[in-house]
Amino acid sequence: MTDSSVVPPLVYAFMGSSRDIAIGPVAVVSLLLGSLLQDEIDSSASPVGYRHLAFTATFFAGLTQFILGLFRLGFLIDFLSHAAIVGFMGGAAVTIALQQLK
Repeated sequence: MTDSSVVPPLVYAFMGSSRDIAIGPVAVVSLLLGSLLQDEIDSSASPVGYRHLAFTATFFAGLTQFILGLFRLGFLIDFLSHAAIVGFMGGAAVTIALQQLK
């Protein structure tokens, strides 16, 4: 797994302004990111390159989230259809099942 499952919840816990912070490891997103990165670069052959790619991906995800929060664009999530969200969760379930077969 990458650091994308540990660092973002910690940053959110310290910088979140909500009185009811509910955080936890984002296992599905971390698993999908790890699968994607394994397709791009071998972590055993080039651990530094793998880490750089993981940090770059998580940096841009955090930057996007920061910009959306800065401009109060959270309402855009309402435009995602239920089918897209169910498809994402179904794809995550298939990915988890295939990872377990190894």
